[in-house]
Amino acid sequence: LSSLFWKARQGAEEEAGEVLLLTEEAIRREAKRLDSRRAEIGKVLMAYGEWMEFPDFEELHKVEWATPERSAQDAEVVALLEAEADHALRRISEGKYWEQGQLQARVLLNDLGDFVEGIARIYNPESERPLLETNLEELLKAVNRVSLQVILLLEEVPLLDVKDWNLRQVADKVRTASKVVRKYEDLQPILNPVRYLWQGSKFLLASNPLLAAGWIAGSNLVREGAKKIGKRSLDGYLLSVVRQVLGIIAWETASIYDRTNRFRDPEWVYGVELVHLVSEFTLDRESLRAAFSELGALALRSSYDRIFLYRCVAQHVSPKPERFIQADLMTEERREEIAKALNSFCRKHLEGGKGKKADKWRRDLGRRLAVEMMDPESLNEG
Repeated sequence: LSSLFWKARQGAEEEAGEVLLLTEEAIRREAKRLDSRRAEIGKVLMAYGEWMEFPDFEELHKVEWATPERSAQDAEVVALLEAEADHALRRISEGKYWEQGQLQARVLLNDLGDFVEGIARIYNPESERPLLETNLEELLKAVNRVSLQVILLLEEVPLLDVKDWNLRQVADKVRTASKVVRKYEDLQPILNPVRYLWQGSKFLLASNPLLAAGWIAGSNLVREGAKKIGKRSLDGYLLSVVRQVLGIIAWETASIYDRTNRFRDPEWVYGVELVHLVSEFTLDRESLRAAFSELGALALRSSYDRIFLYRCVAQHVSPKPERFIQADLMTEERREEIAKALNSFCRKHLEGGKGKKADKWRRDLGRRLAVEMMDPESLNEG
């Protein structure tokens, strides 16, 4: 009898053990499924968050975005940015952020906070502390956009692993460089204009300039290495990064109050018109490379807009330039410059750039830019 009970108990234990094993296996499978699902949702959220930063065409329809009043606010942001760039370089060269060889991070952050507050005050002039009255969600989104764009900017610094430095190392390098270049205007002969430098696409290969104004092209950098870049050039480039970081912060702060500021920009107009142009023609490898290279050199106010334009080129679709018409906000000279540059690209890089399709494109472009599109040869003069 006892033996029978023992066997029965053993059988029950074995059965319970099997149930436990099956339960554990089911839990593991479910955990794996949930992990996989979580990863999928994460990807969707990341993609959704990224697309949320691209042009919102519905918003453009709802608001009067291409107005002189909004353009005047943009000009105030630019003026404050230029003044702050000089102020920052001056304080760096004078050692204002160091005491007994130690970086005073609090002083640096206070100055940065004042700069951001100044941008916010342009849009909320009646408030003493406009940043404190900012929607928290929008503020955090702006911080996220700034962080991503600064990381990508640092990836572009030639020959220097800036992204691997800590804050003290960055500060020391910038301070050393500031002894060579004391004023932001001193950079202008080399960086005119200062541009966001962005590789952005495998299609660019070595054609995208790493340094503006012809210091050295990416292809030369790959072939010749550091010997092609002098120390003054590297010092100047490193200081230009300071200005570019301030630019990212300025325009992302402005976007909290006015998300359409990035579109009131001649560089954006040129980029949109260029992508629309290439969407009208069949592209080969060289014309595709030329389009990406041209977009990579634009000083757009948001790096997300560059990605948007890259994707339009890759998918061979138009970004619909009629949605961004703003001829009244640009001088006639600037509009003519855009028209000439686009016409030159069309004739130089696009097969069929001299045919009837190109003639229709020129007429439509002239209407959008409010310029008289003369014969193609005259547009290329000068």
